[in-house]
Amino acid sequence: MKVKIILGTGRDGRESERVAKYLTEKARELGFESELIDVRDYPLCYTHRWKVPPEVERYRKKIIEADALVIVAPEYNGGFPGELKILLDTLFEEYEGLPVGIVTVSSVTGGARLLQELKLLATNYRMLPISWVLFYNVGELFDGKELKDEKYRERVERFFERLKKYTLSLKPIRDEVRRELG
Repeated sequence: MKVKIILGTGRDGRESERVAKYLTEKARELGFESELIDVRDYPLCYTHRWKVPPEVERYRKKIIEADALVIVAPEYNGGFPGELKILLDTLFEEYEGLPVGIVTVSSVTGGARLLQELKLLATNYRMLPISWVLFYNVGELFDGKELKDEKYRERVERFFERLKKYTLSLKPIRDEVRRELG
């Protein structure tokens, strides 16, 4: 099973990068073939569907091959980073039937408002948001690259267990989407 993990902010000093890298490694440990997709690698400034830059085609191929998606993003003023929205908006049909896990990062709220926005956005793309984890105070939760909070480790494992269950269930839909898109 292939899971793509989108790091949804390009901001310098981003705390969500630690979370995204941890999740990418954890997914591998749990049997997923995981890949980190960093918005910094897709410097887009528009979403014009008829004038497709090479970055979008590269992203498109990654999404088509995905069996599941995880979005990791910080909450910015109650919403999500603009570069994440631009990246997500470059595609539509390619997301159909894709189970998505949402991981939010915020020092105060854990990203609760962002979670609601991303769940709504995912359903608009015909993805199925099935699992989520809210990360509070990332600086206190990690010791370097390692997550030191046992409760969070358990949450992350349950997050991936749910993602795996739905990924297996939705595989026929994803296979059909891949055939239709070529």
